[in-house]
Parts: sequence; structure tokens; C-alpha cells
Amino acid sequence: MYLKRSITVNWGNLPVEELEYGPVNLFSGGNGSGKTTAADALQTLMTAAHDNLFNYNPGQDETTQRGRGGKQVRTLASYVLGCDDGAFARPWDTDGYIVGVFHPTQGESAAPFTAVIGVRAHLDAAGSSRQARQDELLLMIVPGEMLSLSHFVQNRDDGRHAVSVTELPNLLRRQFGKQQVEVYERKSAYLARLYGALRGRPDAVSVREAKNAARTFANFMAYKPVKSIDQFVAEEVLEAREFGDTIKRIRELLRTVHGMEQEASRVRAAVELLSHASQQAERYQQTWLERTGLTYAAAAHSWQKNQQGYLAAKEEQKQLGSELANISEEQKLTAERIKQAHAELVQLEARRQGIPALQNKDQLEQRQSQLSDQLRGAVPALLTQAQQRDRNIDALRATQQLLSQHSLSLSLPALASRGWRERSQAVMSAEQAPVADLNQLLARDWIDLTPLDAGLDAIRSQQASHNQLAELLSTQDAEGVTVLQQLDRLEQKSAAELSQLERQINQTNQRISALKSSRVSYPLYVEEALRAIRQRCPQADPRVLCDHVEIVDPDWQMAIEGYIGGSRYAILVEPEFEAEAIRIVRQMNSRERNRARVIQGHKARQDAERISLPEDSILKVMRFSHKIAEYYLRASYASVSRVADAEALRHTRRGVTSEGMGSGNYALFRCDIDDSQLVFGAAARERNLAAQEAALEQLSVQRHSQQQQHQALQQLARQLGQIQPLDYAARAAALLDSQRQLHEVEQQLATLDLGEHRDLEDQQQRVSQRHAELEQKRDALGEQHGELKEKLRGREQRIQHFAAQSDQLLDAKDAAEHALLEAAAKVPGLDPQAQLEELDSMLQQSGSQFDFAADSLALTDLLHRQAIELQRALEQYNLQAQPADMLMADTPAELHSLAFFSHVGGLHQQLDNLHNRLRNNVLLEKQEQLASLRDSFNTTFVSDLCHEIHQAINDGRRVLENLNQELEHHQFGADRERFQFDWDWLPEYKGYWDFFREIMQTPNLGDGASLFDSSLSDKASGIRDQLLSLLLDGDEQQALRELERISDYRRYRRYDILKHPAGKQPIRLSEYGTGSGGQLETPAYIIRAAAVTSAFRFNEGDSHLRMVIVDEAFMHMDETRSREVIAYLTETLGLQLTFIMPTSKAGPFLEMVSNQFVFSKVPSSQPIGELNTRVLLDRQQLNRDKVAELWAQHRRVIRQQGALEFMEDVTGALAVD
Repeated sequence: MYLKRSITVNWGNLPVEELEYGPVNLFSGGNGSGKTTAADALQTLMTAAHDNLFNYNPGQDETTQRGRGGKQVRTLASYVLGCDDGAFARPWDTDGYIVGVFHPTQGESAAPFTAVIGVRAHLDAAGSSRQARQDELLLMIVPGEMLSLSHFVQNRDDGRHAVSVTELPNLLRRQFGKQQVEVYERKSAYLARLYGALRGRPDAVSVREAKNAARTFANFMAYKPVKSIDQFVAEEVLEAREFGDTIKRIRELLRTVHGMEQEASRVRAAVELLSHASQQAERYQQTWLERTGLTYAAAAHSWQKNQQGYLAAKEEQKQLGSELANISEEQKLTAERIKQAHAELVQLEARRQGIPALQNKDQLEQRQSQLSDQLRGAVPALLTQAQQRDRNIDALRATQQLLSQHSLSLSLPALASRGWRERSQAVMSAEQAPVADLNQLLARDWIDLTPLDAGLDAIRSQQASHNQLAELLSTQDAEGVTVLQQLDRLEQKSAAELSQLERQINQTNQRISALKSSRVSYPLYVEEALRAIRQRCPQADPRVLCDHVEIVDPDWQMAIEGYIGGSRYAILVEPEFEAEAIRIVRQMNSRERNRARVIQGHKARQDAERISLPEDSILKVMRFSHKIAEYYLRASYASVSRVADAEALRHTRRGVTSEGMGSGNYALFRCDIDDSQLVFGAAARERNLAAQEAALEQLSVQRHSQQQQHQALQQLARQLGQIQPLDYAARAAALLDSQRQLHEVEQQLATLDLGEHRDLEDQQQRVSQRHAELEQKRDALGEQHGELKEKLRGREQRIQHFAAQSDQLLDAKDAAEHALLEAAAKVPGLDPQAQLEELDSMLQQSGSQFDFAADSLALTDLLHRQAIELQRALEQYNLQAQPADMLMADTPAELHSLAFFSHVGGLHQQLDNLHNRLRNNVLLEKQEQLASLRDSFNTTFVSDLCHEIHQAINDGRRVLENLNQELEHHQFGADRERFQFDWDWLPEYKGYWDFFREIMQTPNLGDGASLFDSSLSDKASGIRDQLLSLLLDGDEQQALRELERISDYRRYRRYDILKHPAGKQPIRLSEYGTGSGGQLETPAYIIRAAAVTSAFRFNEGDSHLRMVIVDEAFMHMDETRSREVIAYLTETLGLQLTFIMPTSKAGPFLEMVSNQFVFSKVPSSQPIGELNTRVLLDRQQLNRDKVAELWAQHRRVIRQQGALEFMEDVTGALAVD
């Protein structure tokens, strides 16, 4: 069946025309002239614009229905409204038609018929862009009739108008009868009937056959260069099978199974947690009862011990009272005896007062005692003065040494003055004068005082020199500052300078560490801004400009960085977060926040793309690792030129010299910086590192010098602080005077004659001794009396304590007994009365052998742990429990109280009830549901996926086998070449094939037997687990892509095509190469043609569709091959060929063309809708014989001209020789 005529009404910008077709047809014209629009009309007619079957504008490789290069996507509606680059020829409600009239060729018995597709569309202006929308779609077959343009266009007073798509079927039914007009609602039904009519059948073919034929038609039209034999076979020969929906359905089902398994596991885990929690509650109750019993026993035991202690304390109180009475009696007796001894001493003293010699003795002894006390008190003070004198001398020597070593006198001119030198010399000279040894002053038998008097003179001389030196240190200068105060200020200043050096060294070390780790040390305000942005807007991804720039010419490094200056530390962020970043910086509290800059990346890009770089621009010697950094510097500094010297700089608006001089804003300035400030690139960091290390070394030397200076100042301050005035001479004179007086008193005592009064003195001495002994005894008895009274008070306090404890312990015993009895009412089977009797018996037998309180404390610790374990068990359960099944463990009751015990008892009962419900009801229900879901998944996975992929793999093999049978009848060219498909398994996919085959061969799998439990081979089990893992993968898109790859049966084999020249060995085209002349294109056309003849069922019946279209035809084939292919398609196979190519390349093929249609787009004198252009169509029916004769003559002329030129070249060469 040939396409005899096509009609287009309101299709693109084509004129409303009828086109008559012959055996070989050519659509030619320039780009955008409308030839592909015409071809798309025919493709739409043959595919019904069915999804996955057609490709609008295939010749331009727009093989997906997405806009490209900003162009709008072509649709049925946009074609009807005449869309052209966003403008519309018919921006109103429009009806359009594509009509094909098919007629049998010689030998075909099918009846002619007409296929019609009508579309109504409107322009939707809502939203940001206008869109063409489809309102109505008419799919119609009119068997036995050859409709014309008049059936679709009506002439009215205001011009020609398309017939409404909703009225056309009834109009045709009235003309041809109701049975002759077939209207279809679905595209698949239309296609089935269309390809049935093309085979001469009165009914439809199967939808699958129709879709295969339509897809083959579209694939033949959608020319693609053959880049790979394997790809060509997989994508163009074999039909794609869509498993995406099946995979998604199975994935959701498996996720449901997996979710149910997790839910069942959760319930099982909940049951185990409930059992554990119940055990914890029961253990707590048992321990609580045991502790309560022990608390009772401990209270009773403590009460008994308390009673015993009370009685013992009362006995001790009685004994202490008796002892205290005895001591009191003895104190009275001793007091009487002291009174008697005192009376005797009074009598003896009265007798003594009447004797003058004894009175004189008493006075001398009293004076002797006073002088001895004075002497003992004066010696330490004098020794202190001697030590201070020695310290002054040592400090002065140290001071003189420090001044000579460190030149400190420059800062302290007072220490270099004449007065200082003279007084220092006086101190050192006086130290040479002999001074008596102070130890001699302590000798009681020293009589000759002359050496000590001579020593006093030397002491007075030393004291005067020392005091003059100390006075100099405390004397204020004209500004009112002493030497010591000047020294203190110098020390503070030195400390500050040393601290500053330490800070500089630490900062330099940080810079060195950062540089060694290839990280720039940013200014503080940049660090703070980066930290703030990263904390509050991490998606902005803040970076610093200098980290992404490098200067490739080190000679210009310093100058360029100096010119850019602080902008090197500008902050780069993702463009959509620039406003947020600067708001964050604005809200910072730092005083230097205004110095932080955020780059306008989007704006910089817009401006940078309009700038061309001069050859002398500084950007020519810069490299970038971040596009925004490049845009920013290009937009900001592209116009800064590199110039040779200052003279050239003077004439440059924005420029820089390598020495670090710059110009800008009509000013010249310096822009040189130290190496330590370089931050662009690795080389800059190396130079910066070297500079920082040199700076560190210099700073270290300065610190060492400063430390020595500071230490010297500290030592000088300590030494000068040691120098104090002396009071040595006065103290020595007073000591010598006391010593002389004492010696005189002792001489007077020695000369007294007391012989006749010796008895009275002896008697007085004996009575005094007895009186002293009695007083000692009185004091000892007083101490004993006080100690006994203190002990008695302690015993009385213990008695009171025992009495109070008795009441408390009895209350505790009663409370424990009450708690035990009350607990009996709450715990079935508990007999607290028996336990009380047992505890009382044990208490009576134990005496003091058992420490009930310690055991009770141990049980309390155990209760704490058990309460924590119970709480933890309940929390673990609640974490995975459903809201309705959660347990509320909170209680206001005090821990371990009776109320808390009751609360735990209630929890225990709840735990048991919930454990029983989940274990015996919910879990069983979940397991039954899980079994059902597994069966459903198993059936779906095996039947809908494994079986379908297995079937598709087999179908693919059968397709190639059938095509090989078809290709047996296709011989091409002079060599009678035949082509044959060859294939073999790819190893990875062979494993999948074996898995699917094993699944298919496993009995009852998918019909009772479970995929989860079947005993598959190890290899198949591994693939099963891999597929299940992919179905459950959290990365859904990646998993779906991988599953779709596995389900694409076309990937399972490696494909090749064998070429069989007659009488020669076959050649594998995969090893043949692309070559020239289209060695792969020729077999591709042969195979496509075989696919066409197979899909159009040329081997069945006598009527078939013979029309094919080729867009961008023969673009990669030479003329000879192209002509051979055209001849093969039209003459050998009898196909009706319509091919599309530019007019400029159509000449060599015109002799083979029967009908040529030349399309051209030209300006329109009147606007057509929104367009100012129109498409003209020139139809030409060619005299093929005449065209062939003209081309033959043209070729002869070309050959003759070539021969003449060759002879001229040969003649010229001979003449030269």
C-alpha cells in the first residue's frame, strides 16, 4: 500500500494543501523551511503520536520530548496552533487535520482507505509562559474511500475554514454511510485498525503488532549515525520493554513485607522487653519485702542496743559522781594546809624586814634580774642590725656587678652619679675597719671593755656610711621620683615589652603552622565572619578569595597582591545565599565587622562575561580554582595593566609595575608589601613562610636580649631593696651599758656578809618550798575536778541521747511493722505475721552477732539498682512501642515507699497483661499477615518480573532469529552481500539469565513455594539477595536505575553483524571499523529495511504498508552507496520512499526521484497571526529519464575537465625538466 495523497490543514506553518506522492519522494529545502514539519505530519498519522512510539523532529536528534536550546517542545497542539519560536500563527481555538489516502500497488488486493487525525487546540496564556493545549482528538479510518481536501475545508464568505473535528464524523457518515466511518477513542485501537487496513484486512491486527509496526516506522525515520554495532542492534533492532512500573510495584510490595517483618520483630522484641521488665518488677517487690523485714529487725535490734547503752551510761554517771565527791573533799583539806603555810611565811617575812643586810640583798637580786632581762632582750636586736649591715654590703657588691655588666646606669643616671660612687666607696671602705665579735658580749665573765669600746667607734663609722647610701636611694629627684621608683617603672616597661615580643612570637608561630599546612592566616575580622556564616548558614559554604587564586609569574606576585590589597580576603559564598551572608556579617558584634566583604558572585559573573581581557592585564598571570573568584577579579581588575616602569605608569589609567607602584583613580601610589603578607598561591605561601621564619628568628633574638635585660632589672630591684639604714651603734652602746651595770650588781652581791642570818633564810626557804608544793597539788586537784565534771556532763548527754533514740527506734520499728502488714493486703500469698515472728525469734537468739542495719542498707542499694533497671527496661520498651501500648512509669510517690511499692505492683500487673496480649494476639496476627504478604510478593516477583524478563530475553533471541530468516532474502550490491545477526552472553548478565531460568524451572515457585525459603543454588541465592537488597535500598533513584539496567533484556548479550559476501568468508562488522563511504551505514539500512519488511509482515498476504520516510537521509554515505541503497529500498524491496535533505545536497539523487516537494520560508507581506513569515511549497513531478541524462552529461563534462587539467600539469612538469 502506497501513500497516494496527504492532506494537511492547519499543521505547523504549512499551506493547506493536498500532496500527491510517487514511488520516490523528496522533501527538500533550507533549515527551518518546513520539510521536517511535513514529515512529522506523516509520522503522526502512522503512530498516532502514541507515547514511546514517535519522536518529533527526529532528524535534529531531538529524540526526547524536551525543549532544547530554549526552544519549546513540539506537540500536537503546538503544531495545530502554528508555533514558531514562541510565536503562533493561530493564537486562537483552532481545528487541524492530518489525512493520509492509501492505495494498493500492482498485485495487492487491499482496498484503498483514508486515515484521519484531527486535533482541536487553544492557547493557554495563564502562568509565566504561554502553552498550546489540546482540547479534542479525532482518530478515524474511512475504509474504501479516498477523501480529498474539500472534505476538511469549507468555503465561506470570509474565506476557507477547517471543518470542526466534532462535526466531521457525522458529515462523512451522511455522505458515505455510518458503517464506512470508523472513529476510535484510543490511540492503540486506531493503530490496530490502521495497520489492519494496510494489510487488506477488514478488521484490526493485534495492538502489539500495530505498535511494533508503528515503532519500526518511526525508528526507520529517526535516523541516527551508527556508532556501535552492539548499540545499533540493542537500541534500534530490539524493542525496549518497560519494567519501571513493575519494579516500583514490587519494590513497594517488598517494602511492605519488610515493614511487616520489622513490625513483627518489633512486637517480638516488645514481648521480650515486657518479660524482662516484669521480672524486674517482681525482683523489686521481693527485695522490697526483704528490706522492710530487715528494717523492722534493725529497728528492734537498735532499740535493744540503745536500752543497753542507756543503763551502762547511768552506771557510769553514778561512779563519776562518787569520784567527784572524793576530789572535792581533798581540795578542802589542801586549801587549809596552804593557808597554814602562808601564815608561816608572813611571820618569817616580818622577822626578815627587821634585818637591813637582808633587805639590801633583796634589792640587789631584784636589780640583777632586771638587768639580765634587759641584756637578753637587747642581744637579738643587735644581731639583726649586724645581719642587715652584712646584707647591705652583699647587695652593694651585687649592684655594682649588675651595673658593670648590663649598662643599667644609662637608664638610672642616679646610680652613675658622683654621690653614689662616693657613698658606695665609703661603705666598702668602712667594712675594712675591725669590729668586736658580738659573741664576746654574751660572755658573763668578760671584764676588759676596752676592745668593745674601740669596736663601737668603727660601728658608728659603718652606720653613717650605710645610712647615707640608703638615704640616696630614697631621695626624690626634681620630678619627685626616687631611684627605687624609677627602677620599678623600668621593670614594668621591660615586662610589657617582653610580653609584646611573646605575643608577636606566638602569632608568627601560628602563621608558620598555618603556612606549613597550606592554609592562609586570615585577619581576625575574616575569621569571625567565616565562623558566623558557617554557624548560621552552613549551606552558603563560605570561602576566602585568596585560597583560590595563584600568581603564575613570581615577578608580579608582590605588586599584584599589594594592588588588590584587603580585597584578597573577600568572602565567597553560594550566589543564592549572598544576601543572607551579608546580613549575618552586619549582625556581628565585632568592632571590625564593617571590614568583612561578601562577593556579589552572580553580579560579578554577569559583568565578567562581557569583559575581554587585554594581553597586559594582571589576570593573564593568574590562575583560579573557583569560578566566582575568577569572575570577581575579572570584573574588578581586568583593566589593570602590567607596565614596565613609572614613566609608562604615568600614562596608564589603572596599572602596576613589578616593583610595586600602582595607578588608579587618577593617582599614583605605592602598593609594595612584604613577603610575609603574600597569600596568593603555593609559591606565595613559600615566600611568606620564609619571611615569617626569618621574622621569628629576629624576634627570638630580641626576646633573649629583652629577657636578660628584664632579669637584670629584677635582680637590681631586689638588691637595692635589700639596702636599709642601720641603728647599730646605739643598740651596741646600750648593750654594753647593761653589761657593765650587771657586773657591778654581781660584785656587790658577792661582798655582802649574811652569816649570822643563815638559819632564818633556811627556815623561810623550807616553808616557801612546802607552800609551792601545796599550791601545785591544789592546781592538780582542780584539773581532776574539772575533768570529772566534764565526763559527768558527757554521760548525762548520752543518757538524754539514749532516751531520745529509744522513742525514735520504737517508732521506726512500728512503722516497718505497719508497712509489712499493709503490703500483705496488696500482694497475694504473703504472710507478714509469720515473718515478724521469725524475725523476733532471730533477734532474741542473735544478741549482737548480726548487723541488721548494714544488711538493710545493702538491700536499699540493691533496690536503687533494681528501680533503675526497671525504669530502663520500661524506657527501652516505650522507645519501640506504639503510642497506645506505652506504659506510664511516672509516680509522685517517694522512692521505695509503700506507695512506690504499690505502684510497682500495679506496673507488674500491667506488664503481665500487655505481655499476654502482644504475645498471644498481636504477634500471631502479624505473623499471619506476614505470611500472606510474602506469598503475594513471591507471586508478583516471580510472575511479573522474573517471568517477564525471562520471556523478554527469549523474545529478543526470537526477534533476531526471525530477522536472520528475513535477511536471508535480502541480498545487496554487486557482491550479493547478505547480513546476519550474531550474539553471545555477557558474563554479568549470563548470571542474571541463569537466575531467571532457575526461578522458572523451580517447581511451584510463585504458586505456593516461597522465594525466601526455596533451596536455590548458591549463585542464584546471591543474585536473589542482591535483587532484594536493591529493592530495599534507601537510595531509591540509584536502586531503580540499577534494577532497570538489570531488567533491560537487550543488555544481556553482546551483538554483532556478520556480512556474507557471496563466495567469501563472513566479516564481523564490529571489527570492520567505520571507514569511509558508510560501511556500517549500508548494512544498517539493510537491517532497518529487514525490520520494516518483518514488522509490515511482507511474508504474509499480498498487501502491506510500503511507505517509509528517512530524515537527514544518507548524510554519512557517499553518493554511490546512497544510490545503491535507494535502489535497493525502492526497486528490490518495492518500498515507497520519502527522504528529506537540504536542497543543496539533493542534486545527485534527482534522477531517482519521482516527486519533489521544495519548502521555503519567506517574509509575509501581511502578518499571519503573530508571525511575519510564511512557508511556500513547490510541487514538482520529475522526468526521471531526462534528469538522469542531464546528470550523465554533467559527469562527462567534469571528467573531461579533470583530464585536461591533468595533462596540463604533466606538460608543465616535462617542460621544467
